[in-house]
Amino acid sequence: MDIVQENIDNLNATLSIKIAPADYEAPVKKVLLDYQKKANMPGFRPGKVPFGMVKKMYGNSVLADEINKMLVDNLYKHIEDNKLPVLGNPLPKDEDQITIDINNNKELEFKYDLAFAPEFEVNLSEKDKFNKYKITIDNELINKYIKDIAKRYGKVGENETSTENDMISGEFIELDSKGNLLEGGIKHTSTIALEFVDDKKVQKELLGLKKEETITVDPFKVSKGPADMAAMLNISKPKAEKLTSKFSFTVKHIYSVQPAEVNQELFDKAFGPGSVQSEDEFKARIADELTKALTEDSDKFLKKEVADSLMDKLKLQLPDAFLKRWLLETNKEKLTAEKVEEEYDEYAKSLRWQLIENKIIENNGIKVSADEAKERAKELFRMQMAQYGYPEVEDEQLEEAAKNILGKQEDAKRIFEDLMERKVLDLMKDTLTLKEKELSFDEFVKLASGKPSKGKILDKIGNLVNFK
Repeated sequence: MDIVQENIDNLNATLSIKIAPADYEAPVKKVLLDYQKKANMPGFRPGKVPFGMVKKMYGNSVLADEINKMLVDNLYKHIEDNKLPVLGNPLPKDEDQITIDINNNKELEFKYDLAFAPEFEVNLSEKDKFNKYKITIDNELINKYIKDIAKRYGKVGENETSTENDMISGEFIELDSKGNLLEGGIKHTSTIALEFVDDKKVQKELLGLKKEETITVDPFKVSKGPADMAAMLNISKPKAEKLTSKFSFTVKHIYSVQPAEVNQELFDKAFGPGSVQSEDEFKARIADELTKALTEDSDKFLKKEVADSLMDKLKLQLPDAFLKRWLLETNKEKLTAEKVEEEYDEYAKSLRWQLIENKIIENNGIKVSADEAKERAKELFRMQMAQYGYPEVEDEQLEEAAKNILGKQEDAKRIFEDLMERKVLDLMKDTLTLKEKELSFDEFVKLASGKPSKGKILDKIGNLVNFK
């Protein structure tokens, strides 16, 4: 077997693998002889079917299987032996399909495209300066969150006519430039929360609507940015960022929420039975939860700032053509060429940061131990049980829960990745020069989202600002 690598440039290469008859004849014959021993055909005793007949029936499929095994084994052996920093997986070159014939032994040549990660170095030092934001927790923020909790545990009813605090569920249908329904355009059922519509004129237009009434809306003006609009219309964020169409919106339901009373019943629902005994304790607990959540969001923002700075500084080049092809080849049922083009910039940005982060991890010997993962699994289970009103959990139950969580591949992967990200963040905080700045919640949201905020408290603590 002969393997030749031809480097096209620093990021792309072609790998040629030649397989001679001497490479595949013996393993193919061995498999066919095994088939012969097990063959059971009319007119022949078991195991006595002529080899030629077995070869005729199964030869080509066995030959194809054995060649495929050789290709896979030798491809990845070549990559491993040469420590090639490949991105994605090798892709067969777009050439004429090779005909495999058991009766025509000949040398076969297969060619693959490879793509490599760019070479670069990254160093974090005290010379790198960033702001670290401390978000102040004041009474206004606490009271806003209390209102949010009261709504979360309130009673939901339906109105006949929309009012300023309602949520309107309806169908969005994309319009063309003339205001007609766009054939093949975006169509999705979602909701508009009136109290969070910043544009007063648009908010006024949404008041007094009745079921089955249709109006024209600009989705940008009834959402909180590209990510929120993408979720509202069930499209990708990059597509949302470029969207300029208006939509017809037909009202299907009008939901109103009657907030729960701020009393012991609400305290128990929010933090577990008996955990909070008074309104003062309730406010103190909320302040503590908000402090933890906003500290996490501040950390996320710091990491995003550092990531953006490093990506801008390094300007990593990627094998774009290969990666687009690889994304399409490996996601044929989910992606189209158009979708790949639409979302590629976001994918490339994510990949660049992944490469940089992996280099930071490698340079600093950052690792996550099994014990650390187990303790994190216990912590997550303990937090989950506290939400259901069980703040104390027996050690034996924690051990069993951690074992079950880490026994699931996806959950274990998520925990290890989360711990690794935390360690990278800790390294940044220990290494970089950070200047602490105090901001109000609204100021921080404005800074992080790049636009003014009404100070909305989102439903899930710890997810006040989304970063990818």
